Amino acid sequence: MYTFFLGTNSDLSTAEITAVLNRHGISFTIISSQKQYIRIQTQSAIPLGLVKILGGTIRISQDVAVWDTMPATEEILTALQPLPPKWQVGLGCIGMSLNIRKLGIELKKGARAQDSRLAFIEPKAGTVLNAAQVIFNKLTSLPNAELIFIQENEKIILVRTTSIQDIASYELRDTLRPARDARIGLLPPKLAQIMINLALPQDAKKSTTIYDPFCGMGTVLQEAWLMKIASFGTDISEDMVAASTKNIAHLEENFSVQESLKPQVFHHDATSPNFPEEAQDKNLTVVTEPFLGTPLTRALSPIEGTQFYESVMPLYRQFFMNIKSVLQENARLLVLLPAVRIRENGKDTFTPLPRTFLDEIITFGYRNIKLIPEEKPLLYARPDALIAREFTLWERV
Repeated sequence: MYTFFLGTNSDLSTAEITAVLNRHGISFTIISSQKQYIRIQTQSAIPLGLVKILGGTIRISQDVAVWDTMPATEEILTALQPLPPKWQVGLGCIGMSLNIRKLGIELKKGARAQDSRLAFIEPKAGTVLNAAQVIFNKLTSLPNAELIFIQENEKIILVRTTSIQDIASYELRDTLRPARDARIGLLPPKLAQIMINLALPQDAKKSTTIYDPFCGMGTVLQEAWLMKIASFGTDISEDMVAASTKNIAHLEENFSVQESLKPQVFHHDATSPNFPEEAQDKNLTVVTEPFLGTPLTRALSPIEGTQFYESVMPLYRQFFMNIKSVLQENARLLVLLPAVRIRENGKDTFTPLPRTFLDEIITFGYRNIKLIPEEKPLLYARPDALIAREFTLWERV
């Protein structure tokens, strides 16, 4: 049994995990789903490096043992046999009240009685270690361990972390990139990974080329390159083309990448009916965040919200109409659309584009693919954001 610990948006993280497991042909059943994690039973082992491509998964753990009540120290150590001569153990818990320091001291004493020297590490904040603690103390490398106790359905589950997100890698390809401009809105690498994973054809044997027609700083392109997927991008702004090119060069200097898959970037207006030669006669998968509208300084009134959407819908309409000419049947498009913070009756709510506009896109020759079972828009936003991103997935018919 695997436990996937999720990022801030559990719906988005779960949708990504489901898409990736399906694409890799891994049969699975979601046993339980919580805000912080989902537990999955698979019929085969998942690849150890899977967490590297999952933007919405913080860590992946495997079950060690399950008890009806909180186990005694001896029971925990028995489940972890054989005990190594010397090791570091990180401790945490979810869904329960647990004195982690007391437990660590008891495990240390119990291990010592079995000629095993155990040093334990407590969370710096909250009830679970952060990624930096796990990585710094090498807790995913044997004989060390990160152990998390989960209380669920009157059971105590002990899981051991097998992999965790590489925060240094994300920083290097995000905040340390040479070209950045917060004024235009920065697409985080983790979000780009999720976009790609949701968009890719469900058959992993089917080759495809990622195309980002609003490539901006090149985040989608860099993440596709790291995932060993061919890609290219275009942008109407020469400055953005230059920024993408610079960031791709930065990636090449700092990561092990396949030169033959190096993304190319071109100047092009995505609303033009004439797409570049690179988009012709290829099995394209479109992954993009178009212009989400003029940056806001406050929540809008309902009337202002309507005016905002009327200012951006012509761009999206023209894009969907024109790009169909270079897409093969069943080609997929993952497109982020804006959901503006609207204030009405003293309450702020993210309000997505009118659903009638999505219905209009369908008439152009697309089908809308549901990403989550619930009948609601799948939104992503920082707590202080005034414009959220709505994830929409389409197929050309």
